[in-house]
Amino acid sequence: MAQLLRQISGRELAEWQAFEEVYGPVGVEARLDHTAAVIAQHIVNVIGRPKKPFEVEDFLPHWDRRPLEGFEDEEGGADAGGAA
Repeated sequence: MAQLLRQISGRELAEWQAFEEVYGPVGVEARLDHTAAVIAQHIVNVIGRPKKPFEVEDFLPHWDRRPLEGFEDEEGGADAGGAA
């Protein structure tokens, strides 16, 4: 963290944090959620044969949503994933 703060200001770091809270993780590997969503969509649509096929968006995390009040993850902290 000290090295990071030597390279960018605390304000810029806060701006990146706010960006990530709205749009999700920054980085190439961050879009693995989309790849996983495509795979899940195809599996459910082929095996489950729903009356109305699912869309990729049905399996994507909702980065712009806040966790439900009072909801806690397995470690006992507030869920930050925002997934539906």
